[in-house]
Amino acid sequence: MLRSATIEQYYNTVWCIAASKYVKEYMIGYTRRPIKNRLTEYSNMHGYQYMVLLANGLRLDDAMHLEKMLQEHVKQDRKHILFKKYCPHRREQRYFPSQGPVSISPHEPVHSVYMAWWDQYT
Repeated sequence: MLRSATIEQYYNTVWCIAASKYVKEYMIGYTRRPIKNRLTEYSNMHGYQYMVLLANGLRLDDAMHLEKMLQEHVKQDRKHILFKKYCPHRREQRYFPSQGPVSISPHEPVHSVYMAWWDQYT
C-alpha cells in the first residue's frame, strides 16, 4: 500500500499542474492501457490535449487506492482552485472506481494513474 507521504507528493504534482493559468479543466484517472491510447480516447471524448502519468508500474490495488485518494483530496474544498478546475461533470459525484474490462493481471505492476487536461489558450 502507498504511504500517505507518497500520496501527498502525487497530490502536490496535480496541484502544480492544475494551478497553472493555462489549465482550464482536468481530471484524474486510472488505466492499464498505453498512455497514448488513453490520451487519444480522452482527446476525442472530452477534448483533453495533455496527459501525464502521475504513477506508473503499480499493482491494481495501489493504483485504485491512489486514484481514489487524489480525487477525494481534490473534492475536499469546493472553494479551492483544484476543485473548481476539476471536470465539472465529475467533481460533484462520489468516487466510482472503474477498471474497465476485468483485469487479467491485478498483481502485475502494469497499472497507472494519470492526469489529463486542456488549456484555455489553444
